[in-house]
Amino acid sequence: MRAAGVVTFRHDQPDRDRITLVIQEADEAWWVIVPYRQCKAGGAGFRDLPTDLGPGHRIVVDGVRDPSAFAPQVRATALTVTGTASLPEARSAEESGFFRGAGGAVRTTVAGIVQSVRSDKGVWTMALDVEGRRVTVRSSQAPAAGVASQLVDARVRITGVAGAVRNIRGQFLGPVLVVNSVAEAVRVAGPSSTAFDAPFVRLADIARFGTETLSGHRFQTEGTVTRSVPTRYLYLEDEGLGIRVETGDKEVYAPGDRVRVAGFLDNGRQLRGLTGAVTRRVGRGPAPTPIVTTPSSITGSDQPRRRGSPEPTRNDLAGRLVTFTATVADAGPTRDGGVLRVASDRTILEAVLLPAAYATAVRFRPGSEISLTGIVHYDIARHQEELIDGRLNSFDRFSLFVHEADDLRVIRATAWWTPFRLTAALAAVLAVLAAALAWAWSLRRQVALQAAAIAKEMRARREAAVEFQATLRERTRLAANLHDTLLQSMAGIGFQLEACQMSNRRAGAADTGEASDHLDVARRMVDHAVDDIRGSVWALRSTAVHGRSLTEAIEALVVRVGAGHRPLIDLQTTGESFDLPDFVTGNLLLIVQEAVLNAIRHGDPDLIHVCVSFHIDDATVELSIHDDGAGFEVGGQRGPDEGHFGLQGMRERAERLGGRLAVESGPGRGTVVRCQVRCRDYDPEMERDDAGPLVAADQRAEA
Repeated sequence: MRAAGVVTFRHDQPDRDRITLVIQEADEAWWVIVPYRQCKAGGAGFRDLPTDLGPGHRIVVDGVRDPSAFAPQVRATALTVTGTASLPEARSAEESGFFRGAGGAVRTTVAGIVQSVRSDKGVWTMALDVEGRRVTVRSSQAPAAGVASQLVDARVRITGVAGAVRNIRGQFLGPVLVVNSVAEAVRVAGPSSTAFDAPFVRLADIARFGTETLSGHRFQTEGTVTRSVPTRYLYLEDEGLGIRVETGDKEVYAPGDRVRVAGFLDNGRQLRGLTGAVTRRVGRGPAPTPIVTTPSSITGSDQPRRRGSPEPTRNDLAGRLVTFTATVADAGPTRDGGVLRVASDRTILEAVLLPAAYATAVRFRPGSEISLTGIVHYDIARHQEELIDGRLNSFDRFSLFVHEADDLRVIRATAWWTPFRLTAALAAVLAVLAAALAWAWSLRRQVALQAAAIAKEMRARREAAVEFQATLRERTRLAANLHDTLLQSMAGIGFQLEACQMSNRRAGAADTGEASDHLDVARRMVDHAVDDIRGSVWALRSTAVHGRSLTEAIEALVVRVGAGHRPLIDLQTTGESFDLPDFVTGNLLLIVQEAVLNAIRHGDPDLIHVCVSFHIDDATVELSIHDDGAGFEVGGQRGPDEGHFGLQGMRERAERLGGRLAVESGPGRGTVVRCQVRCRDYDPEMERDDAGPLVAADQRAEA
């Protein structure tokens, strides 16, 4: 769209990258938003603009209308200055509909009494009383030195651009006049007097008919401070009444200070106070004592009213310092402090807390009984038009303004076990119980699995113990039979051959030479067979432990084998030895014996190293038999199918004991046999239950 008109207002906002202009043509006006950086840089659409572009320039604007704006507004995409012109004639507030929110952006003139001039974040604000109606005048330019003080309490006429204060719904709340400078205000009449020369009015007479307070000019009053916040407000009370005085003074007042104030009637509240006031201390007295009361007494609901009777007289506690007890409901933060919700006397109400009081309130637990001290602030319950005999109905509710931490005091703290906490604790207990049941079920399952594994292992070890003793008994019997039969027979044959040989020698026959040679060969063959049988008998009987420790049994094995074979066999023991059941010792001894004999038979080693390691911390025994013989390819050796049961037998013995056996070898690298077995707590029971009778039987068999 395109709009044209004379600029009546300009406001630069570099921080928001915008320049706000107002243009007006006849009775139509527009707010124009111009990009600040693009305008200053002379970008496309904003070239050749004068540096002093402002009121009096006639411009043409191309842009886009903002439909969400509350007033006619264009976002400029191009701007051209076509010349200069005089400003449009201003209209009166009544003509433009200024007080109704109409006439947006149109030049408007209002006249009234200046109540205050102050700066807020770089914007100068003037409060104007126009026949009892409050108008806010705003300017982005600071007034010259001394101008602001000269305007307060003066009657002025000022012309600017009409604006409005609106809520988020776009509803009109009040008029605003935007001017280029506060200096544009024209004084029609100066202040009637200086601040503290203004007429004095008793606090009880404020806003009453016939007093100076209704003239719109400044007046004085006096009272005792009950509560105050510097640069914001203070509350005064006198003759049983309280009022709120808004002031920008930085003076710090304490409760009990006697203060005189000079200001203007505050028309923005149902209960009138003062605004734009200046203050000074005139004395000091005791701090006011809070009135002990109840919420129903403050609202007047404690006074029953009968049908047809006049309305009862109610205590006026607005702006007064009161105290009562209440029960805490909850607390929450606000921009300026916080809010404490309490219940008292069958009434739910809010206490408005300053930061110091809120820091104390957040520590209260719901249900705690506390004492509150603060200023009563009545909430407007009905519109002013709803009058009964010229008076408003009683207030239905109120708020309490609490300033200091000392204004809140705990009378009785609530029990820690609130329903919420009790429910939470019960839920936690149930959760823990459910977790415990789940854990118990899982533990029971694990225990069952472990018990089954232990039972399986116990059966295997018991079977190993029984098998060992049975095998030992059978080997002993077989060794005895070999010794008593075949060995004796072979020995007898050897004696006979030797006797024949000696007879031939005594005979001295010349033709017996060849026979003698045959007898020598036969005799040597018999001797070799006898040695083999003796070795077999020893091997069969050597596993009898007879109460010896594992180390002692292996030492005996090393001595016996080492004396009868070529390889050097050495024994090494590490760790602190401990007792082992005979069936464990016997099976381990058989594994060592089989490993050593296999090395001698198949590896042709020069050295066989036997190492026994005891680990007392976990009751584990580890065997290592290492030879430097020929070695073999693991997995390629002959097994049970070819009639070789050595490695298979060693592995089965280790597994029956709940241990494991590993073989490491390679062609030309020798062979290492490792076996690890753990001694169980129940092994001695097996020894007593099963091994005892078997050992006794073996001993009888050997005898």
